[in-house]
Amino acid sequence: MDQNKISIIVVSYNTRELTRKCLAAILASAFAPQEIIVADNNSQDDSVEMIRNDFPNVKLIINNENLGFAKANNQAIATAGGDYIFLLNSDTEIGKNTLQQMFDYLEHNSQVAGVVPQLIYPDGSWQSVGGYFPTILNVLRYLLPITFFFPEFAKKKLKDMAIFRQEIPDKGMRLDYITGAAAMFRKAVLDRVGFLGEEYFMYFEETDLCWRINRAGYKLMAIKTEPMVHVYGGSYKSRHDPERLKMFLQSLRIFVKKNYGGFKKRMILFEILLLGKLSLKIKNLKQ
Repeated sequence: MDQNKISIIVVSYNTRELTRKCLAAILASAFAPQEIIVADNNSQDDSVEMIRNDFPNVKLIINNENLGFAKANNQAIATAGGDYIFLLNSDTEIGKNTLQQMFDYLEHNSQVAGVVPQLIYPDGSWQSVGGYFPTILNVLRYLLPITFFFPEFAKKKLKDMAIFRQEIPDKGMRLDYITGAAAMFRKAVLDRVGFLGEEYFMYFEETDLCWRINRAGYKLMAIKTEPMVHVYGGSYKSRHDPERLKMFLQSLRIFVKKNYGGFKKRMILFEILLLGKLSLKIKNLKQ
């Protein structure tokens, strides 16, 4: 089996020690990628020097400013030579067999354009691997904890923007989008539908890409693999960092304006306008 088909792309921004662990885990994998590319967004913590010294075979793209997740990834995708593009956050540690399992799945499922592996937090608990496109109801659920009052049958039918705390079943899960923290895509499909949307600085860039992939008739799957650790937000202080939450809502607004129309578009934008600030205050209490 040809191992030289995967280009792994890591975007780094002031995550030197996390990036070191990420790259070390890749090199310890039982399945060797064709290349590893790191796009550094002007880190000020000696990340570039560390990579040069400790990982001399890694290809480096050095930016003079923080271009954001999408633009930095697109820089690397444009130079990548693999048939498969594995977008990997710098705060992840891949399992020894995860890469092989993702590769094998794509090799044997031609209608699947992208896969995400089982992700876990450092404490071993399950982490979101993706979810469903924004709707009037799931955006309302994200903004306010109203679903506590929903009957159980309604909760089960609700397709959340993000699937949390769930083990991936043996047969896998078909999702609208897969998280860009650890997503492997067919390069030929990216060449067809376009790369990550650069209008997003952070968040929803992979959702926008997956929207185009779905419209092109391909599937996106979360597959059961050897779990890989995702610290989640290595460049932020916490999951509920105010800047992180504000950026999420900004990107959600961009996605809806770009891809939706009619009543659905107006209602979701109204929800964000009406409830966005209140939602930020509620979520900030969790810090």
